[in-house]
Amino acid sequence: MELKKNQVLFLSDAQIKELVPSETVLKLTEKSFEEYAKGNAVNPVKLHLPAYPKYEGYVNSMPAYLTDLDIMGAKIVSVYRDNAQCGLPSTIGTIVLHDPKTGKPYALMNGTYVTSARTGAVMGVMAKYCAKKNAKSLTVIGAGAQGFSAFHMICLALPGIEEIRVVDIKDAAQDHFIAEAKKLFPDKTYLKFKDIQEASADADLVLSAAGGERPLLADIQFAKGATVLDVAETYGGTFVKRFDKYVGDFKECLVERINDDAKHHCEATGAPYDGLELSDVSAEIGKIIIGEETGRESDDEIVLASSVGMGIQDIIVAHEAFEKAMEKEVGTVLDF
Repeated sequence: MELKKNQVLFLSDAQIKELVPSETVLKLTEKSFEEYAKGNAVNPVKLHLPAYPKYEGYVNSMPAYLTDLDIMGAKIVSVYRDNAQCGLPSTIGTIVLHDPKTGKPYALMNGTYVTSARTGAVMGVMAKYCAKKNAKSLTVIGAGAQGFSAFHMICLALPGIEEIRVVDIKDAAQDHFIAEAKKLFPDKTYLKFKDIQEASADADLVLSAAGGERPLLADIQFAKGATVLDVAETYGGTFVKRFDKYVGDFKECLVERINDDAKHHCEATGAPYDGLELSDVSAEIGKIIIGEETGRESDDEIVLASSVGMGIQDIIVAHEAFEKAMEKEVGTVLDF
């Protein structure tokens, strides 16, 4: 397949999912972190457009450029927590890829699967580099789509995980999660829990993929050597200081985003503001990967890791989808 100068390739969510399997997303996500840490990426702080207090949601603009790989593009993504009430996913993304030489767009694609998969993959990469040696148990808090994606990627990154503890207030969600998980990893042990503390007390890894009016992990006690992976909630400086290390992806953006969300939460609930400082972030995952910064230093440390998300992850996965689509002649060619 070839594109003319005035044409772009459109790819649907389903097509991208077929073209780029989870294992590839995991590898590409780790590669993007490496490139960023080496200085081979332009990844501005995302432009955050909140719709609250009128609506419980926001839209982010995330341009990025991987200079050595010569991949450029941008994602526009919305996150609206109540979308399930109108039959829509809470996260909806659109990705445009541009030719770095001319700025011409050459691909337009649904970014919803890419967002979910690479967000899960970030947790997988963080688990790989932050978990203690021979970690065996994983607690998943939140049996929804994001919890499942992150669980999948963590198990790909750490195949030695043996026991999965699934926490959710809905029995049906737990049953669905476990049924689907057994299709991917039939040899693991799956347990259902309702109490977060009980499920987390001696877990080697704890994945938080659910939110609430009050942070779900605020009062949870973790075992020595635990790695806590947060994909869903916002925690302030007081919570972060409970840990021996706090690992992030993009310090400046992570702190800005957490503080913006914390201010909104304070305005909505009257709770005291508990901001985060750049100095609270011990290391960035990319620099841990390339050996420039230190993450876990012993099997007794309790490590927190979270991510704000980076456009470089979206465009590297989107570009892979484009390359495979051109090779397999998949997608719809549109006049631009």
